Amino acid sequence: MPKGLRKFTFSFGAEGLTRFGGLSLFQQFCKSLHLRHLLQLYVRWPSYDHRDYRPVDLFMTHIFAIVAGIGRIENTQALIYNGLVPILLGLETFPHRDTLRTFLWRFQKDNLRSLESAHNRFRSELFKRLGLLYSATIDADTTTITVFGHQESVAVGYNRKYRGKRSYAPILSSEGRYGFSLGMELRAGNVHSSTGAWAFLKEQMDKLPSTIASSRIRLRLDGGFYDKAILQKLDDQKIGYVVVAKMSKPLKKKIVSSRYREYAPGWEVAQFTYPLAHWKKEYTFVAVRRPKAFESEALRKNLFTFKDHTYHRALVTANLPLQPEAIYRFYCRRGFQELLLREFKDSYHMAQIPTHGYWANAAFMEIILWAYDLVLAFQLLCMPKEFHHWNVATLRRDLWAVPAELVNHAGQNILRLPVKYPHPALLGNIQRAIGKVKPIL
Repeated sequence: MPKGLRKFTFSFGAEGLTRFGGLSLFQQFCKSLHLRHLLQLYVRWPSYDHRDYRPVDLFMTHIFAIVAGIGRIENTQALIYNGLVPILLGLETFPHRDTLRTFLWRFQKDNLRSLESAHNRFRSELFKRLGLLYSATIDADTTTITVFGHQESVAVGYNRKYRGKRSYAPILSSEGRYGFSLGMELRAGNVHSSTGAWAFLKEQMDKLPSTIASSRIRLRLDGGFYDKAILQKLDDQKIGYVVVAKMSKPLKKKIVSSRYREYAPGWEVAQFTYPLAHWKKEYTFVAVRRPKAFESEALRKNLFTFKDHTYHRALVTANLPLQPEAIYRFYCRRGFQELLLREFKDSYHMAQIPTHGYWANAAFMEIILWAYDLVLAFQLLCMPKEFHHWNVATLRRDLWAVPAELVNHAGQNILRLPVKYPHPALLGNIQRAIGKVKPIL
């Protein structure tokens, strides 16, 4: 059996070494967009006087750290001795973790709104380039972010994993076709999903291109948005929607007594009208059920089961000219929103609250949305279609985190990559696509 290396010595003279060689492509993409120019022109940055770094430098540092998957701000210190990332950012030295955290602490409401406004300009340009001009689907949901300190504006609310712990309950919205974020509002853990939900949804709909009529907007919402006031507002503006209904006892009786038809092996659907509680107006409902024998015992415990059938979901819907089974399938595609929230928490480290200040934490959440949208835009605009299904974890493993050495040979910057790197053609294709990307402004 061959033996591995047994003796070696350390040498500390190498420069230009990095484990994030692929981030050079992301930096070229941001440069082609003239992203820095957009941020300098339209963002009212917090007052920050530092002789070595400008606010936009620190913002871009946060973006690159999030994209690279560094995690907590404390972990960014590993980039101080990186031979490529500071150069990509145009900095002589990588900022200290306290400098990055202080930058967040300086944010106030006006600064955050300015950053969000610039983000909306970026989204608007992406919608034009991708053809999102005549119809749109909006998904919205809330999630729980548990905190273990004394952060501002947190409260004890519904927390499935850590009962009795304080938390945030941010509400997040995304565009349903490509998955771009539309906005996020950081709220206390005891705020119900429907509280202030219409104002939030209206703000997100206003971000869509003016070429999209309200009758061409579709909303997919979970049970937290099952509220008469929200449904009435959507009806008044003729906006199509599908909302999960809460299983009250009268509704369960109506669901059980309705007439079902099979639309797929083992799946049955029913459509009926039913008035909401304390409101005379009747709404159209869609219910789906399966034979009890088709479901596992664990799943039956979480669903409404009556006699021989397990009832999966009741949906209230309006302004959607679709068959009942098509309405159910349309809602099921909202599952991307659940995956998006999980990715934000796990891969973009949204659950790792960086400070004790509310506006600082809200600014960090907005930076996460920037990083997510930039990565998604990079995929759609620069990567071949067969790689569009990659999530950010795959991008980091197979593209961002590539060991490399930056050298200058005959006046040319060269990144030396491993000889066995599996996607050499992909890098060339991406670089050529980046050269065709037009600036935002």
